[in-house]
Amino acid sequence: MKLQKSLWMRVFEFFLFFLIGFPLAVQIVEVFFNIKKPSIEYLQIVTLFFAIVFFTVFYILRYGSILKRYRVFERKQKVIIKKLKEEKDSIEKNYIDSIRLNKEMTNIVKRLIETERDIREKDEWLKNFFELSTKIISLSNVENIVGVIGEYSHGSLGFFRMSIYHDGDDKRFKILSQFGQKDVHEQLLLSRAKEDFNIAYKIENNNLLKVAIPIISEERCEGICFYGIECRSTSSEDVEYYISLCNFITMAIKNAIYYTNLKKQKSEIEDLYEKSTYMNEKLKETIEELNKSKAELEKKNQEIEKFFYETILCLSKAIEYKDVYTKGHCERVQSIALKIADELSLSDEEKDVLKVACLLHDIGKIGVKEDILNKKGSLEAHEYKEIQKHPLIGYNILKDLEFTDRIKKVVLQHHERVDGRGYPFGLKDKEIDLLAKIVAVADAYDAMTSDRPYRKAFDKETALNEMKRCAGSQFDTAIVEKLINLAQKGLVMFL
Repeated sequence: MKLQKSLWMRVFEFFLFFLIGFPLAVQIVEVFFNIKKPSIEYLQIVTLFFAIVFFTVFYILRYGSILKRYRVFERKQKVIIKKLKEEKDSIEKNYIDSIRLNKEMTNIVKRLIETERDIREKDEWLKNFFELSTKIISLSNVENIVGVIGEYSHGSLGFFRMSIYHDGDDKRFKILSQFGQKDVHEQLLLSRAKEDFNIAYKIENNNLLKVAIPIISEERCEGICFYGIECRSTSSEDVEYYISLCNFITMAIKNAIYYTNLKKQKSEIEDLYEKSTYMNEKLKETIEELNKSKAELEKKNQEIEKFFYETILCLSKAIEYKDVYTKGHCERVQSIALKIADELSLSDEEKDVLKVACLLHDIGKIGVKEDILNKKGSLEAHEYKEIQKHPLIGYNILKDLEFTDRIKKVVLQHHERVDGRGYPFGLKDKEIDLLAKIVAVADAYDAMTSDRPYRKAFDKETALNEMKRCAGSQFDTAIVEKLINLAQKGLVMFL
């Protein structure tokens, strides 16, 4: 393709030179031969015109291609220069990084050397620690342990002071054992450890570590161990190592103190054992007598409970002498209320309260006139007000007796309504005791299904429909639902 293009360019160049040379040749012939024809002049002009056109086209094609190649070359040169610049920057960056890495490598080598030295020192420290722990772990005497620690007053452990304080029979700290001169900070650290129930320590002159560790037993500080150590380093890690060592020694001392106390207690126990053998015989006889007394006491309690219940029953019967139409009413209310309590999964204690409260809920009617209680017609307003007083009268009758407060509360509240329109205080839903709500439902249901002076008993369906109608206003809805379930099973009908 390039060869064909080059050939055409050669032909074009030849044709261009021909167009330029032809007018010159004609001009020379005219001069030499003195020829003057207009047609020849026109031919010269046309030839020159075409020569100019072809020259212009040739120049555009020739030098346009060169210019294009130059621009392509220039772009390539820019790309090369850019790459060279990037490579130069990369080389400079790599050079700087290599310098930095060399510095870091130098620091790492230094740290490795220091680490190796630390490891050797720690290895020696751990060997001494293991050797020391092996020696003291089997010792059961405080003096012997302190003597072993004293052997390490030089070297990597470097104990220069140790003292052990422990409370005596008078509960005051006394020194059990020690070595080295008493330190100026000893008392301060001992007081701090005793108050805080925690390790207290102080670093002095960058190589002296002073540690006080409390001996704790049953949340009481019964002793303190003080240690003075000349450290090879007081970095936080090394300080933790030394404190761990002191903790280990303190535990060994604590065990030794306990062992000594146990030996002492053992001898005391052996002395007491002989005395306790005789006391055990006496104690056995006493226990047998107590068991007999306990059985008799339980029997008496049962008799008292039976008497108490019969007394309550008698009080409830007293109401029936005034209101002949309510015979057996309290017992029926009790039966219904206890069945509702079972449905509500109440506790035995609540059922016991309910059992008594049902028998006594109408005891206040003793203070209401008989002609009002047994009136066959509708009650007058003032008569109804008298009836409304019976919960408060009942409470006043019982308040001075040794009943539980909740029994009195149920008696007082059993005619309150959940909508707040009840009596004597107009209490609302959550203000009314749950047991009083149960008694209210049982009382109303039994009243509707029993003959009264002013009407005959309702049948089961009528009574249940009335209870449904009053649920949520007069009675607690959940308790009414339990009553309806029981009634549908035939468990609360006394007709």
